[in-house]
Amino acid sequence: MEKIHKGNGFAVIEKNGEYQITFPKGITGEPAFFPITKELMGKAFKSPDDAYEVMIYAETGFWPDRNTEEEENERVREFVRKFPELLITVPDNQDLFTEEELKELLPLGEKNISEEE
Repeated sequence: MEKIHKGNGFAVIEKNGEYQITFPKGITGEPAFFPITKELMGKAFKSPDDAYEVMIYAETGFWPDRNTEEEENERVREFVRKFPELLITVPDNQDLFTEEELKELLPLGEKNISEEE
């Protein structure tokens, strides 16, 4: 017996213990069907972002390159460590660091600014 699990912009068809995800593709919006696992079906229904990732993976075999907020913050942190004056010129950057880190980085930033003048 076939069971259809409806999601937002996609559906998963369950039949005889096998799963397919389907969603509209191309300019005509024709439905495309891709085999997935039961685990991927569960992931698809967790959130719209998870559903998007499962659809991309089902179609291409690759997970989309998505930067999490945490990964993005770490990239900014690394950049600001190289240019600590950005802690002074852009004070919001200080929110990314602990007090201990700021005690170390702020004097370096002040030094870099004074050397520029």
